[in-house]
Amino acid sequence: MDGGEREEERGSNVEGSTSSGSGNNRDSSYQRYDIQQVARWIEQFLPFSLLLLVVFIRQHLQGFFVIIWITAFMFRSNDILRKQTALKGERKITVLLGYFLVFMLHISGIYWWNRKDDIFYPLLMVPPKVIPPFWHAIFIILVNDTMVRQAAMTLKLVLLMVYKNGRGHNFRRQGQLLTLVEYMLLLYRALLPTAVWYRFFLNKDYGSLFSSLITGLYLTFKLTSIVEKVRSFLTALKALSIKEIHYGSHATPEQVNAAGDLCAICQEKMNTPILLCCKHIFCEDCVSEWFERERTCPLCRALVRPADLRSFGDGSTSLLFQLF
Repeated sequence: MDGGEREEERGSNVEGSTSSGSGNNRDSSYQRYDIQQVARWIEQFLPFSLLLLVVFIRQHLQGFFVIIWITAFMFRSNDILRKQTALKGERKITVLLGYFLVFMLHISGIYWWNRKDDIFYPLLMVPPKVIPPFWHAIFIILVNDTMVRQAAMTLKLVLLMVYKNGRGHNFRRQGQLLTLVEYMLLLYRALLPTAVWYRFFLNKDYGSLFSSLITGLYLTFKLTSIVEKVRSFLTALKALSIKEIHYGSHATPEQVNAAGDLCAICQEKMNTPILLCCKHIFCEDCVSEWFERERTCPLCRALVRPADLRSFGDGSTSLLFQLF
């Protein structure tokens, strides 16, 4: 290849790279233009969306107020219950009884205030008398879902009164009962929206075939979630029926003396010492409380408690809404 041919080839390469670069610049400029157009559309659309949102809130003002109030009350009640559970033997019956009465009055007041909204029947798994509009169906489900959690908290307060001096075996029993109540609540809450959505989907205005198909699909999907809740409830019930300690055994005096009669958690003399499968020894009261939150040994971090079931022994309640 002579010098002239080399120059022509080099020139063609430069032209190709230049045209490719200009093409990339053109594409990037188009992309920036599209993004600017979308941003401008959002900027123009946003004020009107806010106006519609304000009108929607005004139309459902009482419903919004009720949902916000009962949700805030439930979150506060959950904090109160956890703190009272953590106090153990220092809990006062008068305080627990006071909270119990406040919770019951709150539940009664909410249902009395909304007595005309047809929200009581779904508690008994009875569909509403008439087909509810979409937003009213959401309102019924949210109110009932929150109120049954509030009612379960009153039951947990009763358990805290019964196990006021919960130490050792009693503390473990209290935690198992609180967990059982929560999983029973989760099962009931999973069933609770079924009657409302059954009435909503089984709407003959959509046509018999379409409404029957949608209702059947909903019930099928619902069944799969119910099975999981039933399994969790049965696991919690089985754990309650097992009297022995499933993460260790009672330590002998020789084992306690060999380990040094001092609990590594409370730094005091052993009280009803428990020997874990990793051979470390702790007070039954201390280690029972530890395994309400953790699954590993406090010292060596060996896995001791199986992850078969989440514990709600601290008195907490699931705060996520069950819409469907």
